Amino acid sequence: RGLLPDSQSGFRERFRLQTRLLLFLEDIYSLMSNSAPVCTIFVDFRAAFDQLWFLGCIGKLRNLGIPSSFLNWIESWLNNRRCFIEINGSKSRWFSIEKGGPQGSVFTPTLFITYNCDMGSSLSGCISHFFADDLAGIMAGQLGINYSSQCLDLEKRVKVFLDQLEYYSCLTDQPINLNKTEAMFSARAIGHPNFVIQFCHGTKEIIKWVHEYKYLGYLISSKLGWDLWLFVSISS
Repeated sequence: RGLLPDSQSGFRERFRLQTRLLLFLEDIYSLMSNSAPVCTIFVDFRAAFDQLWFLGCIGKLRNLGIPSSFLNWIESWLNNRRCFIEINGSKSRWFSIEKGGPQGSVFTPTLFITYNCDMGSSLSGCISHFFADDLAGIMAGQLGINYSSQCLDLEKRVKVFLDQLEYYSCLTDQPINLNKTEAMFSARAIGHPNFVIQFCHGTKEIIKWVHEYKYLGYLISSKLGWDLWLFVSISS
């Protein structure tokens, strides 16, 4: 049985980056065509592969039904690793590594996306798009009500999303890069809702609103037009 969701396209055979980008744009276009205001939050995880939690990873793989022979191999591959730091010829003492997959290994990304395969189901009320450690969460205001009420409803949905994201981050020991997590508002209507979105715990970091974002290597504007992409392409 498949463990990885279709919303994850990173490091998978027959899954392409361009397909993930087109599916992402299609979801926003579809919501905007129904006159719904849309908020997309682009989440950045801090040093994602280097934060892979060994105990949590093995425990989750066991719950997913991975055979014990594979689990034992993965556990041996992760554990009993040591390293030292060298600066200008001076070396630190050896110390144990308890987090992070081996750098350069082709298995580390696969293990990471498997460990986080349930992230999308933990973020209810949004459409999740994943590419490796990149997450884009799309939320829209309720249909069938006036625009102001839609924006208020959207604000509530965004706050629920952030609460769920923070909870998942703490549960899996997968820290969020608060400074690089940004939000983009899209709507057919003119005007931008004036509400503040921020994480409720820790430093209570306020998320920055942006009019454009480089998603998976492509510049996306809030109106989803091609003007910005054409301008950058011609300029380069």
